[in-house]
Amino acid sequence: MRKTLLAVVGVIALGVVGVDVAGLAGAFGYPKYDAGAASIPSSTAASTTGTPGSSGTPSSSAPPSSSVPSSPASSSSSRPSQSSGHPGSPATSVFSIPPAIPVPPGAIPTAPIGNGADVTTIGDSVMVDAQPYLEQLLPGIVVDGKVSRQLLQTPPVVSQLKAAGQMHRYVVIELGTNGPFTASQLKSLMHQIGPQHGFVLVNTSDPLSWEQAANQVIDDVAASYPHTVLVNWYQAAQAIPQDFYSDHVHLMPAGAKYYATLIAKAVLKLQKEYPPPGH
Repeated sequence: MRKTLLAVVGVIALGVVGVDVAGLAGAFGYPKYDAGAASIPSSTAASTTGTPGSSGTPSSSAPPSSSVPSSPASSSSSRPSQSSGHPGSPATSVFSIPPAIPVPPGAIPTAPIGNGADVTTIGDSVMVDAQPYLEQLLPGIVVDGKVSRQLLQTPPVVSQLKAAGQMHRYVVIELGTNGPFTASQLKSLMHQIGPQHGFVLVNTSDPLSWEQAANQVIDDVAASYPHTVLVNWYQAAQAIPQDFYSDHVHLMPAGAKYYATLIAKAVLKLQKEYPPPGH
């Protein structure tokens, strides 16, 4: 009798494992991306990809590479093997983060394209790479980037920015580099920031196991959350493999400028189509 009971329990456990595996296969399925939209309806996102200055059109051109150091990643196909891991597990950064390299403001001249006084960004080390260029493109922008930051660590950051009067109307969120998260967790963060805000969500390009799961969540939320624009960094990054460091995540100056310009263009689109009340 006892053996029979154990056998039944084993079959049930196997069935549960089968369901979990099927769920994982769906989570890691190739991510969908928005094709781009002419406007931002109240419940649909627009996608911005491609070259700086373009509007939702992918391009094979890349930023000039003559002004970057000489240790680029050779191609996107040379990414290291993805590490294993469950998409719902707490994740830490498993790659080597290069030391921060100060970028002189004039290293790659970048003229302002808009006013950043009503813009706040929350991100990880990739946002840190882009910070000097975002500050040139959108003077007055608040850039809050931190190495190894994950989405679950950001509620206190939001509270601090609000207390300091630095949580502005347009908020850029870039948090997929260091681990996955669920749609409800991302929406919870956006709810905490507040319904009166417009959002730019930036997906991720990295060689880690959660890349596709994180991008699927970001894409789905961007497509359904009001007043939200998606920057499809996953797609845009494929055109500039030479502008990444050897970890295939962090950006050399030319790549950081390219990345910052995509974000700035998305902010301008959002500002135009979701202006402050009274404008």
